[in-house]
Amino acid sequence: MALSGDLATMSLEDIFQWLAVGKKTGVLELRGPLHTKRMAFHEGRITSVWSSDPREYLGQYLLAFNRITEDQLREALATQEDEQQLLGRILINRQLITEAEVRRIVQLKVEESIYDTFLWPSGSFDYHDGAASHQKAMLLSLDVTGIVLEGARRMDDWKRIRRVIRGGDAVLAPVPEAIAEHLPLASEDADILARMDGHVRVDQLVLNIRMPEYKVNKLLFDLHEKGLLRIVNPGGDLGENPSLHLQRVRALMEKQKLQEAQVELRRILKDQPRHVDAGRMMAVVQDLLDDRKLDQELVPALAVTLDELMTTDLGPNEAFLASRVNGLWSIRDILTIAPFEQDECLAIFSRLIKRGILKTSKLTKGGDQPGSLR
Repeated sequence: MALSGDLATMSLEDIFQWLAVGKKTGVLELRGPLHTKRMAFHEGRITSVWSSDPREYLGQYLLAFNRITEDQLREALATQEDEQQLLGRILINRQLITEAEVRRIVQLKVEESIYDTFLWPSGSFDYHDGAASHQKAMLLSLDVTGIVLEGARRMDDWKRIRRVIRGGDAVLAPVPEAIAEHLPLASEDADILARMDGHVRVDQLVLNIRMPEYKVNKLLFDLHEKGLLRIVNPGGDLGENPSLHLQRVRALMEKQKLQEAQVELRRILKDQPRHVDAGRMMAVVQDLLDDRKLDQELVPALAVTLDELMTTDLGPNEAFLASRVNGLWSIRDILTIAPFEQDECLAIFSRLIKRGILKTSKLTKGGDQPGSLR
């Protein structure tokens, strides 16, 4: 049996309950504005989840919990490509982490990935009865009822959060006097407060600590409610054009989902061929798509001083990649540890090179030292 539809007409809560009550075995595919997820069910329980969102890869969670370093992740992923083993198994074999730790983090990763879908503004679904997931994964057995209750709670939380912290471009600053009155702080609160300086954006914070977007926003919201943080900029600036299509295009471009943005822009231009904003954005998208031809074996290095870099206007993802440039790792190496997609990374590297912020070199035959910079 197959079932398809839109999440606006059949909610995720209803879908999950139908699968659980019917003790269904199969695969549910969910397609959101930016990402796709596939959830495998066995007799009404969730056994595994695959996501196209790089932020939800196991390696990113292991980095977030400080269980491995970026270098160890890069080396393990290179081994995975050669040997086709699960990442967790490679790290266990290298005695970098225990099997119990991997299972705990995999379950947390799966749960957070499912909860994230409850916060999607729109989406569609396909369910295929009896189908098997083709993704290699550590199998779990999660009860759907608890997932649905937590998902509904987060939906309510998210509405309250978005009235205060309206988008990833929001900026908050600590309130020293209030913090002093609440000492000692919980370690998680202290870490977040130490990172908020009145300049860092929320989406940059999410990248830096590799924590799920909901959790970061909830921590910030709670600290704001306690008076420990104040709003510098609430964020949520989608531009002056009220068109929902252009808002979606802007979101896609921010995530470097350039091909999807191009499709959306073609729809607008088909109906309104002289739409000025759509035409301008189409030219930008095409330029970014052309930048993806960058050689991944090149080794990037800073072409400016650190002081100059600190005063350069960089977006959150640009700043993240620039901070990983060490003159030794190739672009391909950095791609493996970045919490966003390859196309986005390549477009950013091209942009930073064009702006004169980065320069590149080729590895010598020995492979351990870069050749002359260009």
